[in-house]
Amino acid sequence: MALLGSGAVVAAPAGGTSNSSGVDVGASNHFMFGGGNSGLKLNGSAMGYIDIAGGPVNGSNAAISARGDGTIMTPSDLGLFGSSKIAQVWNDTASVSGGSDTANVAINSVRQITPPFFAPQFGGLVIGQVGATSSGSPADPVVPLSVGSGVYFGEWAPAVASPVDDSTDLNMSSANRTVWYVGDNAVTSTPNMVNAQYNVVGIRQTGEGTNLPTAHELYTGTLTANYGPGTNTLTGSIDRGLETVSFDSVAINSTGGFTGSGSDAVGTGSIDGHFYNGAHELAGIYTTTNASDGVAFGGSHNGSGTITP
Repeated sequence: MALLGSGAVVAAPAGGTSNSSGVDVGASNHFMFGGGNSGLKLNGSAMGYIDIAGGPVNGSNAAISARGDGTIMTPSDLGLFGSSKIAQVWNDTASVSGGSDTANVAINSVRQITPPFFAPQFGGLVIGQVGATSSGSPADPVVPLSVGSGVYFGEWAPAVASPVDDSTDLNMSSANRTVWYVGDNAVTSTPNMVNAQYNVVGIRQTGEGTNLPTAHELYTGTLTANYGPGTNTLTGSIDRGLETVSFDSVAINSTGGFTGSGSDAVGTGSIDGHFYNGAHELAGIYTTTNASDGVAFGGSHNGSGTITP
């Protein structure tokens, strides 16, 4: 798994991926959608890392705002000329209660139809964005964290031959499906945490079966972080009905990351992730040897426990 980080005072993006040839994460440097914040390099694109917020999220939201969920995104939705059918796009939201603060997540799903000259070819891209927490009730609307503090997680799949104009199949059954995470303001020196709880959302195989881009079947749960003298653990689980990912032996390191082992109903896997924005948010991935098992997750501190810089 790839991991990117920085020890700068203003922290650079940091994240990870289950397959860097499908999705690599880094600071955005695309010639049209750059800026140095969280970016994705898809399918080894020579055009570098495209800014998540300024590229696929912005274009998707503009198209949906103008024409509704499931519409076709065109170059005009990105402020460009042209009417070619770039992708079919949807959005969704999710919230997880527990503690004094509710975690809120916005989700954009993109199924590419005709790749433009300025973007790499792919099949499906799903982007979860951690939003601002709300007190008690879920936020409506969900407001993603601002650029510079953004935290993102999701899944990607390669292109299919001759994609149709209207389908909810994002090719997430592909053996090359990739899960990933990245955030703008990565923690570089882990604060003390005592029973700090995080409400978390997990994404897996959007578009497969009844798990639709407009009605995601998501993993949800609460994780507990402890970091200080004699302790460095992230524990808990996230579940989707009868499907559970358990954080069995996950260690938090001194530079804001966490790694270790997890398990699901059919076996064991690996967990890799990072804290962001003073450890108020986190994101990561659970992976096994089977690409279909991977779960990308993200969430925020729910107010329970303490985080001390």
